Amino acid sequence: MNLIIDGGIVISDKVIKDGAVVIEGNRIVAVGSSGELKSKYPGYERIDAEGCAVLPGLINTHTHAAMSLLRGYAEGLTLSKWLNEKIWPIEARLKPRDIQLGAELAAYESLLFGCTTLNSMYFYYDEGSELHAFEKVGIRATVGHTFFEKTWEEGLKKTEEIVVKWHGRDDGRLRVSVCPHAPYSTGPVAYENAVRIANWLSAMYGRQYKIITHTHVAESKDECAETSKEFNVDTKEGIVSYMARRGFISPDTLVAHAIHLTDTDVELLKKYETKVSFNPVSNLKLGMGVPNAVALPEQGITVSLGTDGPASNNTLDMFETMKVISLLMKGLFLDPTLMPSINVFKYATENGGIALGYNDLGAIRPGYLADIILLDLKVPHAKPLYDIYDHLIFSARSSDVKTAIVNGRVVMENRRFPNVKLDRFFEEVERAKEDLLSRMEDSNLSEKGNEG
Repeated sequence: MNLIIDGGIVISDKVIKDGAVVIEGNRIVAVGSSGELKSKYPGYERIDAEGCAVLPGLINTHTHAAMSLLRGYAEGLTLSKWLNEKIWPIEARLKPRDIQLGAELAAYESLLFGCTTLNSMYFYYDEGSELHAFEKVGIRATVGHTFFEKTWEEGLKKTEEIVVKWHGRDDGRLRVSVCPHAPYSTGPVAYENAVRIANWLSAMYGRQYKIITHTHVAESKDECAETSKEFNVDTKEGIVSYMARRGFISPDTLVAHAIHLTDTDVELLKKYETKVSFNPVSNLKLGMGVPNAVALPEQGITVSLGTDGPASNNTLDMFETMKVISLLMKGLFLDPTLMPSINVFKYATENGGIALGYNDLGAIRPGYLADIILLDLKVPHAKPLYDIYDHLIFSARSSDVKTAIVNGRVVMENRRFPNVKLDRFFEEVERAKEDLLSRMEDSNLSEKGNEG
């Protein structure tokens, strides 16, 4: 499909008022003034962006999309209790259809919020998965099958199967990653083998579309102690230092959270060009702390942004995430000059693409993938408009997003999805929730009966 988006404020390497973007297939081929490009590309299908900002789609570099089905289920708990007492027990009752349904819900939410790419780790089943949902909805995604200490051999075998089946599907829109859960839940041998398998898969299947590794790191202040106790390993210099000795830290590694880092950890992230995903809203909600989003970029580390899962956030709102990380750093360091808005926007767009192994995603440039959103500026909170980047970080709302284009295809227009009746879909989600709670209750009754 050939498209021209014209008449809006185009956010490219420079801000173009009354700008235009030309798309051929799944690529951007031209960016410039509306007058110039409309005459140069006659006959292309037109999208009128008058009154809108034309932006690269936002990129969420860490989430657990299927957990949208668990939104609001576990509240007011520490991370340990949240996982052990609520999340892991109910996840054991999930069916493949639940996972696919939750991921589909997350995809619709993300696109409505202007996010065109997700990086998600969760459980994969051939009968139903996040990949099945994302293929259907049309969002761009990198997905990994999460594995733990007791399941790592099976998990890596399944990862190989998923890569063969899914990696690079739809011109690279869907990709697969290697996802050990976390150092406190997955041992050193598992991480070493994850590196081995990731390297082999990259050599076999990752030449055109990169295969990354993705894990949680330094989310909790107790992570080093818990990892050392659980696996009898040395974490004195920091959790990244420990993982680097396993060979896991590399330029193709994305670590989520990175809150409680030692100086050695930061040096190693810089040395190995490892990518980072900050998830400030989830971190605050679970009482985990605040990442230092000032120090890492100053060290030249590629920083991106994520929401974490909808069960701990409780939305997939990247506009909220951009605002929160900016305000946190300004307030924490008592310095309003920190976190320039143009930089924060880059963390949620181009840096996100780099973190996921792309060199052609997250910006409106010729040759880049055509993932674009239109943001309504005909709203009270956009008037008057002085600086577009400050508006995007501090004033814009996810509900301002009107249209989303992924891989050159219009997947959401005027906040509607073609051939999708969201009301009926929401009813299905509510039924799935009730069925899940019923299974959970039956399981609890059975366990009490066994205790008796």
